[in-house]
Amino acid sequence: MEEEGEASGGGGKKILILILLLAIGAAAYYFLKPEEEEAPQEEVILREGPPPIDDPQYMPLGTFVVNLTDGKYFLKTTITLVFAEEQPRTWLQPWLPLVKDMVISQLSTLSSKQLRDARVRELLRKELQIRVNSLFPNMAPWEDRRPVKRILFEEFYTQ
Repeated sequence: MEEEGEASGGGGKKILILILLLAIGAAAYYFLKPEEEEAPQEEVILREGPPPIDDPQYMPLGTFVVNLTDGKYFLKTTITLVFAEEQPRTWLQPWLPLVKDMVISQLSTLSSKQLRDARVRELLRKELQIRVNSLFPNMAPWEDRRPVKRILFEEFYTQ
């Protein structure tokens, strides 16, 4: 019987040593394993709208003062066009009187009540951009068919 006790006691030691070796092996694997490449995370967009322009070209149109349709108010605004390239900006230079006339005509169709709404101001910006881009030739020497990228209102007052 003593032999069985020693055999079972020796078996217990073997199991303990086996468990200890497994624990050491698992710890070594955990700490020494090569780092796995993390899956690429989706890029978080922090802003809305079009991407920034690398080398913006600015064309100030000046300040406009127009009577609004409700008769007793006027709008004063300073507008600048933004291009992504120099060539279309240079091409548009002789057409500035026409561009300014288009701007005045568009601004004169608004009322002070409409201009209080931010959505109407954004629509005005888009409409002006479409109108100015319509002046450029269809077969222009530059690639971009809509060279005016943004319309900036540097000041915008109704009174």
